[in-house]
Amino acid sequence: MPSALPKTSGILLLRQIARSPSKSLHRLCPCGTLLFAMQSPTMTDNNVHPTASSLLVVPHGTDRVAEGRRRAATLLARSPQEKSLVLRGGHPDLIELSAPEGKEKIGIAQVREVIHQAQFAPTQATQKVCLLPRAEQLTMEAANALLKVLEEPPRGLVFLFLAENPGDLLSTIVSRSQVIRERPSIDVDSVSRLTQASYEEREAHYIVDTVENESELEQFIAHPIDLAHAKKEAAQVAAEATGTELIALATGDDPIVRRGATLRLLRRLTQGEHELAIVSSIAIARAGREAAARLLGQLLTASFSALREAVEEEGNHRADQPRLGLDPTAWGATCQRIQRAQRALDRYTFPDGVFLSLFLGIGRGG
Repeated sequence: MPSALPKTSGILLLRQIARSPSKSLHRLCPCGTLLFAMQSPTMTDNNVHPTASSLLVVPHGTDRVAEGRRRAATLLARSPQEKSLVLRGGHPDLIELSAPEGKEKIGIAQVREVIHQAQFAPTQATQKVCLLPRAEQLTMEAANALLKVLEEPPRGLVFLFLAENPGDLLSTIVSRSQVIRERPSIDVDSVSRLTQASYEEREAHYIVDTVENESELEQFIAHPIDLAHAKKEAAQVAAEATGTELIALATGDDPIVRRGATLRLLRRLTQGEHELAIVSSIAIARAGREAAARLLGQLLTASFSALREAVEEEGNHRADQPRLGLDPTAWGATCQRIQRAQRALDRYTFPDGVFLSLFLGIGRGG
């Protein structure tokens, strides 16, 4: 990977992908990598592998030990043998910090042991990784002790926290960590399973892009629906909804309704409906941080899809045809704004301010 990418790399790469419709977008450029490239003026190896700490926000039901070890392997392993050692939890430079057997919390004594181990040089790798698969298990005393380490991190020690909700951790720990949001893992053969359940391939891709977890995907497979009809109904419900109702629909449990409401919200905000921006900001703030995080995830997924479609439309656009919706640059800027909102929410900024700024800025370039 090059040491730095220009800010427009994400959009330029999307334009290249749009010219190769036979290839999978996600194979050529995973969504997270692309959006990270658009988010930052440069993307260096240091951005990808931070030197102090990372917080991996994982979906509910994730095998956190396995996922944490997989991430640690990218920092420690230099060979397949070393990777296997990390994945088994047996690498000498991997420190796993979990609650002792029979207890629910990680105490101060365990943190002090990590601090003691950090004084010694790595055995095999170039650094050590301290993995906390359930970071929310830290007692307040242990968290404060760890915070002092993060303020002046020992050379060659990387902390990797895993949590479902950043709000479960000290805000100061979150603010000192690179926050990485992980999308739910869905089987690579999901599209094949959906087409076997009677969906067209285009519909299967839409469903995979819309569901939040394996459980939602299984519902579509076990109980096939008329997707076109469901999308039409969802769009109608969203069209008749007030701002407050749109927020409730966009953070609900029905994937098709969620997407329909999110698209409707985006469409109206891009048209400059300031009253909707204010009402919706208040509604999501009242719904709580969990709903707020879910809505930001929905907005980001929908905006990325809109960006992809805008790039494809640009490639097929003729001068005598009116352009529909925003151009790729504006959608790229919208993706950036949503990611900035995610980081602000992770750092305990008041949700109403985060969303009002976001909603008033959606659709604007820069």
